[in-house]
Amino acid sequence: MSRRERRKHNRKAGSIPAGASLRPITNLPPSPLPTREGGRPATPLAGAFSANGGATNLSGGSQMPPGEPLLPNVGVVPSDGGPRQFAYPVGYNIAQRPRATEQTSFESLRNLASLYDGVQICERVYFDLLGRLELRVAPRADLLADGEDARAPRWRNPAAAIEGFLECPDRAQDLRSWLVAFVRDILEVDAIGIYRRRDRAGRLYALELVAGDTLKPLIEQHGRTPQPPQPAYQQFVYGVPAGWYTTDEIDYLRETARTESVYGLSRVERIILRVNQALRKQDFDMARFTDGSTPLGLIAPPADLAWTPEQLRTFEQTFNGLLAGNDQMRVRAKALPPGATWQSLLGDDPLIAFDRFLLNVTVAAFGLTMDELGFTETSNRSTGLTQEGVVYRRAVAPVAGLVAGYLTRIVRREIDPRFTVSFGGFEEPEDFAARAEAFARLIPTGAISPSDAARALHLPVAHETPAYILTRMGPVLVDDLITGKVKVNPAAAAGSASVGEPVPDEEDAAVGNDQ
Repeated sequence: MSRRERRKHNRKAGSIPAGASLRPITNLPPSPLPTREGGRPATPLAGAFSANGGATNLSGGSQMPPGEPLLPNVGVVPSDGGPRQFAYPVGYNIAQRPRATEQTSFESLRNLASLYDGVQICERVYFDLLGRLELRVAPRADLLADGEDARAPRWRNPAAAIEGFLECPDRAQDLRSWLVAFVRDILEVDAIGIYRRRDRAGRLYALELVAGDTLKPLIEQHGRTPQPPQPAYQQFVYGVPAGWYTTDEIDYLRETARTESVYGLSRVERIILRVNQALRKQDFDMARFTDGSTPLGLIAPPADLAWTPEQLRTFEQTFNGLLAGNDQMRVRAKALPPGATWQSLLGDDPLIAFDRFLLNVTVAAFGLTMDELGFTETSNRSTGLTQEGVVYRRAVAPVAGLVAGYLTRIVRREIDPRFTVSFGGFEEPEDFAARAEAFARLIPTGAISPSDAARALHLPVAHETPAYILTRMGPVLVDDLITGKVKVNPAAAAGSASVGEPVPDEEDAAVGNDQ
C-alpha cells in the first residue's frame, strides 16, 4: 500500500479528520496519582505536592518533553511521606544476627585483627598513646565572666566531682583501661556500646562497655534509629536474640557513620584485602620452616650413577624423612652420592619488601608512621618530629575527640550542663612552641595579658598579671593608658620618645627655653 493509499485509509477510518493538520498537543492534563476514597492520594505525599492532589506537570506541554515521573509505588513511601535513609533489606529487624547484611561479619573482622601482627602492633601504639591523655573538665567558655579563670573555686569543686566520676567510668576499672577497650572495638569493628546503668534514684551510676559485635541496631520505617519508647538495639549472645534496649539505655557509637548502612566502617575493614594478603604471606613463610608442598631444591645425581628408579625413590624418601620437621638435622652436613649437584628453587629473600609494603598500608590506615612502630632505618631528627605531628593529627586527636565528645554529652545530659570534657597531653610540640613564640611577641604590645596567654597555653596561673606595653622606660599598664594616668608622648611618633614617657607641661617647657 502506497503512502497516499494509507492516508486515504486513515481518513476513512477516522484516525485523522479530513483537512486536519498535525500540531503538538499542549493542553494535556497533569498526570494524577491513584486516589483513595475521599479523593486523597493513595500514596502518602508531603507539602505542596500533596496539596495539589499528587499531580505532576513537568513537561509543560513542550515538544520532546522529559515526561512525567513514574507513579510512586504504594506502600514503599513511609506513612508520613518522608524518604527512607537507604534501601534496607525487607524484614531487616526479623531474626538476623548483627552485621548479617554486610559482606564482612564481625567475627571475620575480629579474627583478621587478631591474626595479623601488623594490626596488633598498630593497636599497641594506640594503647600506649592513650596512657598519655590527661582528662580535663572545664566550664563552657560562654559561662565565664571577662577575665575569669576556669580554675576559680566556684568551678573547681563541681569539676572535681565530674573528674572523680570519670576516673572510673564503669566503677570497675580506671579510665585508661576503659579507653583501651573502647578504642579497640572502634579500630577493629567500628562499633561500641555503652550501657548507662542507674541507681535506684534514677541517677547515672556507671558507663558500662558492651561489645559492639553483640549489638544489632534496629531501624524504623525510614531506616533510622527508633526513638523511645521503641527499642533501638537488640543484643545477640550465643547466636540467639537477647534483650531490647532504647537510646536512653544504650549509646551506640561509630567512628565512620554511613548513610547506606547502620554499621560503621572500621580501619581493619578498609584494608581487608591487604590483611588477607599478609596472612597468606605468613602462611607461606611458615611453610618454609615446616612441611611445605614446594621443595627447596633438587638433587641431580651423576649421569653415570646406575641406580634404578626404586633406588632413587628410596634415597629421596630417606633424605627428606631425615630433614623434615627436624631443625637439628637441617643444620648438619649431609653426604650425597659422588658427582651429585644441588639446585635451589627458592631464593634467600622471602619477599621482605612485600611484607614492608603490607605493613606500610596497615600503618597508613591506622594513621600512624613506621617510626611509631619502631622501624627507624630511614628516620632522623627532622623527619621524626614531622611524623610525630602526623600521629597527633591523624591518630590521637580524632580518637580523643570522639571520646571527649561522647563524655561531654553524657556530663551535660546526666550530671551538669555547664561543663565540657576534653583530653590534653597529645598536643604537637611544634604547635606549642609556635604558639608560645606568638604570645611572646603579643604580650609586650599589650594585645594580651600574660595571664590570658598562660591560660591559652593550658599553663597554671599563680598570679594575675594585667596587660602592659613594654617601653624604653619600662612597662606601662594598658589600664593606666586608658584611664589617663599615663599620657602618650606625641614625640614618640617621631622616634624621640617612647610610648608612656611623661609629657612635659607648658611651664617646664618655658623654663627650659629661658635657660
